[in-house]
Amino acid sequence: MRASRALIDEWVGSGGCPTTDMELRLIARVLGLADRLDERICGPIDRALAGLEPAPKAADSLAEKLRIAVAGADLGVAALAELEAQAAVSGDAHLWITAARLHAAVSLEREAAARRILSFQSLPYVFPGEIDPMMVDLLAVGDRVLPALHVDWVRKLSTWVAPALAADCAALGMWFWPVLSVLDAGKLSRPLAQVLAGCSVSGGRGLAVAYGERLGIDTMVLSADCTDLDKRIIALARLGEACQ
Repeated sequence: MRASRALIDEWVGSGGCPTTDMELRLIARVLGLADRLDERICGPIDRALAGLEPAPKAADSLAEKLRIAVAGADLGVAALAELEAQAAVSGDAHLWITAARLHAAVSLEREAAARRILSFQSLPYVFPGEIDPMMVDLLAVGDRVLPALHVDWVRKLSTWVAPALAADCAALGMWFWPVLSVLDAGKLSRPLAQVLAGCSVSGGRGLAVAYGERLGIDTMVLSADCTDLDKRIIALARLGEACQ
């Protein structure tokens, strides 16, 4: 933990500024860190994601509307349902999963629909690299639904959804963050190792390591060619966990 604090202190002291939504969300979890970066985080949505200000009440594009909702804007059930419908046909998995989780968080009907799908013990075939609608349901409500399901079915769901970790880390999406604790860690270990070995997106390997540490997988180690963003994400995740 001391090394993580030293890394972030050095970054802040050298004029560092977050460049991704994932950093902003992780910064918000570290007590006092956003205040140290106050003058460097300028955009209203960025400031809201970091916990510095309330979220704007309106935005223009689908992506920006979802960003303000993630930052805490109260858009209402009907608006979030419409945003999910738009995101589902946008071709952007990150927008779709984000919208589904936001919608399910405020809609008992949406949560119940996902619960029914996840409780029906049948898994569709998913081509490599694809995100299936049932995966979206699992990532949207899994933390609330999976604890009530049979352990063997949860293992199967964990194995089935695990390939989506690669897309999550490539998008810096944090899709799995809310559901990690209810998935079978043993089924995620190899997919995370594959991300660690093959992800070419700066920050993606850092997210994989952060996931591994949250799951208690102690074999996740960054390679020498990792980026500063990878290291920073791990440090922020560790400091944030210590603050919870």
